[in-house]
Amino acid sequence: MINFSELNEIQILMFGLILLRMTAFIVSSAVFSSPSISVALKVLFSVVLTLTVFKSVATSDALVRLHDLENNLLMLAARELAIGLCLGFVTRLYFFGLSMAGELVSVSLGLGQAQMFNPMMGSMGNAMEQFYVLIGTLIYLILNGHHMLIQGLVQSFSVTPVALLQFHFESFAEMTLKAQSFFIVGIKIAAPVLIAMIIIQVGIALVSRAVPQINVLVTSASITSLIGFVVIFISLPLLVMQMTGLMDLTHVEFFKFLKTL
Repeated sequence: MINFSELNEIQILMFGLILLRMTAFIVSSAVFSSPSISVALKVLFSVVLTLTVFKSVATSDALVRLHDLENNLLMLAARELAIGLCLGFVTRLYFFGLSMAGELVSVSLGLGQAQMFNPMMGSMGNAMEQFYVLIGTLIYLILNGHHMLIQGLVQSFSVTPVALLQFHFESFAEMTLKAQSFFIVGIKIAAPVLIAMIIIQVGIALVSRAVPQINVLVTSASITSLIGFVVIFISLPLLVMQMTGLMDLTHVEFFKFLKTL
Protein backbone atom coordinates (compact mmCIF):
# COMPACT_ATOMS: atom_id res chain seq x y z
CA MET A 1 0.00 0.00 0.00
CA ILE A 2 1.29 3.45 -0.92
CA ASN A 3 1.76 5.95 1.87
CA PHE A 4 1.08 9.30 0.19
CA SER A 5 2.55 11.21 3.12
CA GLU A 6 5.98 9.77 2.27
CA LEU A 7 5.87 10.67 -1.43
CA ASN A 8 7.93 13.58 -2.67
CA GLU A 9 6.87 16.11 -5.29
CA ILE A 10 8.22 14.15 -8.28
CA GLN A 11 6.51 10.94 -7.15
CA ILE A 12 3.18 12.75 -6.77
CA LEU A 13 3.56 14.15 -10.29
CA MET A 14 4.32 10.66 -11.55
CA PHE A 15 1.19 9.34 -9.85
CA GLY A 16 -0.84 12.08 -11.51
CA LEU A 17 0.52 11.30 -14.98
CA ILE A 18 -0.23 7.60 -14.57
CA LEU A 19 -3.73 8.44 -13.35
CA LEU A 20 -4.32 10.62 -16.41
CA ARG A 21 -3.54 7.76 -18.79
CA MET A 22 -5.67 5.33 -16.80
CA THR A 23 -8.63 7.71 -16.60
CA ALA A 24 -8.48 8.58 -20.31
CA PHE A 25 -8.42 4.88 -21.20
CA ILE A 26 -11.33 3.98 -18.91
CA VAL A 27 -13.45 6.86 -20.23
CA SER A 28 -12.87 5.99 -23.90
CA SER A 29 -12.48 2.19 -23.88
CA ALA A 30 -15.01 -0.34 -25.14
CA VAL A 31 -16.50 -1.95 -22.04
CA PHE A 32 -15.67 0.44 -19.21
CA SER A 33 -16.93 3.59 -20.97
CA SER A 34 -20.56 2.46 -20.94
CA PRO A 35 -22.91 5.23 -19.68
CA SER A 36 -24.54 2.62 -17.44
CA ILE A 37 -21.35 2.67 -15.31
CA SER A 38 -21.32 5.66 -12.97
CA VAL A 39 -18.58 8.29 -13.18
CA ALA A 40 -17.60 7.68 -9.56
CA LEU A 41 -17.02 3.99 -10.29
CA LYS A 42 -14.89 4.82 -13.34
CA VAL A 43 -12.74 7.20 -11.30
CA LEU A 44 -12.40 4.66 -8.51
CA PHE A 45 -11.37 1.96 -10.98
CA SER A 46 -8.78 4.32 -12.51
CA VAL A 47 -7.32 5.07 -9.08
CA VAL A 48 -7.16 1.35 -8.21
CA LEU A 49 -5.33 0.58 -11.48
CA THR A 50 -2.94 3.46 -10.82
CA LEU A 51 -2.17 2.20 -7.33
CA THR A 52 -1.57 -1.28 -8.76
CA VAL A 53 1.06 -0.24 -11.32
CA PHE A 54 2.60 2.76 -9.54
CA LYS A 55 5.55 0.97 -7.93
CA SER A 56 6.50 -0.82 -11.15
CA VAL A 57 6.17 2.31 -13.31
CA ALA A 58 7.68 4.91 -10.96
CA THR A 59 11.22 3.58 -11.22
CA SER A 60 14.26 5.66 -10.45
CA ASP A 61 14.97 6.24 -14.17
CA ALA A 62 11.40 7.43 -14.77
CA LEU A 63 11.57 9.78 -11.79
CA VAL A 64 14.87 11.23 -13.04
CA ARG A 65 13.35 11.83 -16.49
CA LEU A 66 10.34 13.50 -14.93
CA HIS A 67 12.58 15.72 -12.80
CA ASP A 68 14.46 16.85 -15.92
CA LEU A 69 11.18 17.56 -17.79
CA GLU A 70 9.36 19.14 -14.86
CA ASN A 71 9.06 22.43 -16.76
CA ASN A 72 7.18 20.65 -19.57
CA LEU A 73 4.53 19.20 -17.26
CA LEU A 74 1.64 20.42 -19.43
CA MET A 75 3.04 18.64 -22.50
CA LEU A 76 3.58 15.45 -20.50
CA ALA A 77 -0.01 15.55 -19.23
CA ALA A 78 -1.35 16.09 -22.76
CA ARG A 79 0.74 13.15 -23.99
CA GLU A 80 -0.64 10.81 -21.33
CA LEU A 81 -4.21 11.89 -22.09
CA ALA A 82 -3.65 11.36 -25.82
CA ILE A 83 -2.18 7.88 -25.30
CA GLY A 84 -5.06 6.81 -23.05
CA LEU A 85 -7.72 8.17 -25.42
CA CYS A 86 -6.09 6.59 -28.48
CA LEU A 87 -5.77 3.16 -26.87
CA GLY A 88 -9.36 3.35 -25.66
CA PHE A 89 -10.58 4.28 -29.14
CA VAL A 90 -8.84 1.29 -30.70
CA THR A 91 -10.72 -1.05 -28.37
CA ARG A 92 -14.05 0.47 -29.52
CA LEU A 93 -13.44 -0.55 -33.13
CA TYR A 94 -14.79 -4.01 -32.23
CA PHE A 95 -18.18 -2.53 -31.38
CA PHE A 96 -18.09 -0.14 -34.32
CA GLY A 97 -17.91 -3.17 -36.63
CA LEU A 98 -20.83 -4.81 -34.84
CA SER A 99 -22.88 -1.60 -35.00
CA MET A 100 -22.24 -1.37 -38.73
CA ALA A 101 -23.40 -4.96 -39.20
CA GLY A 102 -26.54 -4.26 -37.19
CA GLU A 103 -27.31 -1.15 -39.24
CA LEU A 104 -26.91 -3.04 -42.52
CA VAL A 105 -29.19 -5.85 -41.35
CA SER A 106 -31.76 -3.41 -39.98
CA VAL A 107 -31.95 -1.42 -43.21
CA SER A 108 -32.23 -4.63 -45.23
CA LEU A 109 -35.15 -5.83 -43.09
CA GLY A 110 -36.88 -2.46 -43.12
CA LEU A 111 -36.40 -1.89 -39.38
CA GLY A 112 -34.20 1.18 -39.61
CA GLN A 113 -36.82 3.50 -38.09
CA ALA A 114 -37.06 1.57 -34.80
CA GLN A 115 -34.56 3.67 -32.82
CA MET A 116 -33.48 2.83 -29.27
CA PHE A 117 -30.78 4.07 -26.89
CA ASN A 118 -27.66 1.96 -27.09
CA PRO A 119 -26.04 1.98 -23.61
CA MET A 120 -22.77 0.45 -24.83
CA MET A 121 -22.09 3.00 -27.58
CA GLY A 122 -23.83 5.87 -25.79
CA SER A 123 -25.94 6.77 -28.83
CA MET A 124 -29.23 6.00 -30.52
CA GLY A 125 -29.46 2.78 -32.50
CA ASN A 126 -31.98 0.36 -33.88
CA ALA A 127 -33.12 -2.95 -32.46
CA MET A 128 -30.88 -5.11 -34.66
CA GLU A 129 -27.83 -3.04 -33.76
CA GLN A 130 -28.69 -3.58 -30.09
CA PHE A 131 -28.97 -7.31 -30.75
CA TYR A 132 -25.56 -7.60 -32.40
CA VAL A 133 -23.83 -5.37 -29.85
CA LEU A 134 -25.40 -7.32 -26.96
CA ILE A 135 -24.23 -10.68 -28.32
CA GLY A 136 -20.81 -9.20 -29.08
CA THR A 137 -20.54 -7.86 -25.52
CA LEU A 138 -21.40 -11.26 -24.04
CA ILE A 139 -18.79 -12.97 -26.23
CA TYR A 140 -16.27 -10.26 -25.32
CA LEU A 141 -16.78 -10.82 -21.60
CA ILE A 142 -16.91 -14.62 -21.86
CA LEU A 143 -13.55 -14.70 -23.66
CA ASN A 144 -12.05 -12.32 -21.05
CA GLY A 145 -11.62 -9.51 -23.53
CA HIS A 146 -11.76 -6.95 -20.70
CA HIS A 147 -8.83 -8.72 -19.01
CA MET A 148 -6.80 -8.37 -22.21
CA LEU A 149 -7.64 -4.67 -22.30
CA ILE A 150 -6.32 -4.14 -18.78
CA GLN A 151 -3.25 -6.26 -19.57
CA GLY A 152 -2.55 -4.16 -22.67
CA LEU A 153 -3.00 -0.94 -20.71
CA VAL A 154 -0.49 -2.08 -18.08
CA GLN A 155 1.97 -3.13 -20.79
CA SER A 156 1.65 0.31 -22.38
CA PHE A 157 3.78 1.76 -19.56
CA SER A 158 6.70 -0.48 -20.54
CA VAL A 159 6.29 0.10 -24.29
CA THR A 160 5.61 3.84 -24.05
CA PRO A 161 7.09 4.96 -20.71
CA VAL A 162 5.86 7.93 -18.74
CA ALA A 163 7.85 11.21 -18.69
CA LEU A 164 8.80 11.23 -22.36
CA LEU A 165 7.95 13.94 -24.87
CA GLN A 166 8.21 11.82 -28.01
CA PHE A 167 4.98 10.89 -29.77
CA HIS A 168 4.76 9.15 -33.16
CA PHE A 169 1.91 10.76 -35.09
CA GLU A 170 2.46 8.53 -38.12
CA SER A 171 0.88 5.64 -36.20
CA PHE A 172 -2.52 7.35 -36.53
CA ALA A 173 -2.33 7.20 -40.33
CA GLU A 174 -1.58 3.47 -40.17
CA MET A 175 -4.46 2.88 -37.77
CA THR A 176 -6.85 4.77 -40.05
CA LEU A 177 -5.95 2.47 -42.92
CA LYS A 178 -6.27 -0.64 -40.76
CA ALA A 179 -9.69 0.45 -39.48
CA GLN A 180 -11.18 -0.72 -42.79
CA SER A 181 -10.53 -4.31 -41.68
CA PHE A 182 -13.12 -3.92 -38.91
CA PHE A 183 -15.75 -2.64 -41.33
CA ILE A 184 -14.99 -5.49 -43.72
CA VAL A 185 -15.67 -7.96 -40.89
CA GLY A 186 -18.89 -6.05 -40.16
CA ILE A 187 -20.00 -6.57 -43.75
CA LYS A 188 -19.15 -10.28 -43.47
CA ILE A 189 -21.31 -10.55 -40.34
CA ALA A 190 -24.27 -9.00 -42.17
CA ALA A 191 -23.54 -10.86 -45.45
CA PRO A 192 -26.01 -13.82 -44.95
CA VAL A 193 -28.93 -11.46 -44.43
CA LEU A 194 -27.86 -9.12 -47.23
CA ILE A 195 -27.55 -11.96 -49.73
CA ALA A 196 -30.90 -13.41 -48.65
CA MET A 197 -32.59 -10.02 -49.05
CA ILE A 198 -31.16 -9.57 -52.54
CA ILE A 199 -32.51 -12.97 -53.58
CA ILE A 200 -35.91 -12.21 -52.02
CA GLN A 201 -36.17 -8.85 -53.74
CA VAL A 202 -35.32 -10.42 -57.10
CA GLY A 203 -37.93 -13.13 -56.48
CA ILE A 204 -40.58 -10.57 -55.50
CA ALA A 205 -39.80 -8.53 -58.63
CA LEU A 206 -40.27 -11.61 -60.82
CA VAL A 207 -43.55 -12.50 -59.07
CA SER A 208 -44.85 -8.94 -59.44
CA ARG A 209 -44.15 -9.08 -63.17
CA ALA A 210 -45.79 -12.46 -63.52
CA VAL A 211 -48.83 -11.64 -61.32
CA PRO A 212 -49.46 -7.87 -61.43
CA GLN A 213 -52.53 -8.21 -59.17
CA ILE A 214 -50.34 -8.85 -56.09
CA ASN A 215 -49.74 -5.82 -53.88
CA VAL A 216 -45.96 -5.98 -53.69
CA LEU A 217 -45.55 -3.14 -51.17
CA VAL A 218 -47.74 -4.89 -48.60
CA THR A 219 -46.55 -8.43 -49.24
CA SER A 220 -42.79 -7.82 -49.47
CA ALA A 221 -42.45 -6.25 -46.01
CA SER A 222 -43.78 -9.28 -44.14
CA ILE A 223 -41.90 -11.75 -46.33
CA THR A 224 -38.54 -9.98 -46.00
CA SER A 225 -38.91 -9.65 -42.22
CA LEU A 226 -39.87 -13.32 -41.76
CA ILE A 227 -37.12 -14.74 -43.97
CA GLY A 228 -34.60 -12.25 -42.57
CA PHE A 229 -35.15 -13.39 -38.98
CA VAL A 230 -34.99 -17.03 -40.08
CA VAL A 231 -31.63 -16.38 -41.78
CA ILE A 232 -30.34 -14.61 -38.66
CA PHE A 233 -31.36 -17.56 -36.49
CA ILE A 234 -29.73 -20.08 -38.84
CA SER A 235 -26.51 -18.05 -39.15
CA LEU A 236 -26.01 -17.54 -35.39
CA PRO A 237 -23.08 -20.02 -35.22
CA LEU A 238 -21.40 -18.15 -38.08
CA LEU A 239 -22.15 -14.89 -36.27
CA VAL A 240 -20.36 -16.09 -33.14
CA MET A 241 -17.35 -17.20 -35.18
CA GLN A 242 -17.12 -13.85 -36.95
CA MET A 243 -17.40 -11.95 -33.66
CA THR A 244 -14.64 -14.08 -32.15
CA GLY A 245 -12.44 -13.31 -35.14
CA LEU A 246 -13.29 -9.62 -34.84
CA MET A 247 -12.25 -9.63 -31.19
CA ASP A 248 -8.95 -11.32 -32.03
CA LEU A 249 -8.37 -8.70 -34.73
CA THR A 250 -9.06 -5.95 -32.19
CA HIS A 251 -6.46 -7.29 -29.77
CA VAL A 252 -3.87 -7.75 -32.52
CA GLU A 253 -4.32 -4.20 -33.79
CA PHE A 254 -4.38 -2.87 -30.23
CA PHE A 255 -0.93 -4.23 -29.43
CA LYS A 256 0.42 -3.22 -32.86
CA PHE A 257 -0.79 0.32 -32.33
CA LEU A 258 0.64 0.29 -28.82
CA LYS A 259 4.12 -0.54 -30.12
CA THR A 260 4.05 2.30 -32.68
CA LEU A 261 3.21 5.10 -30.21
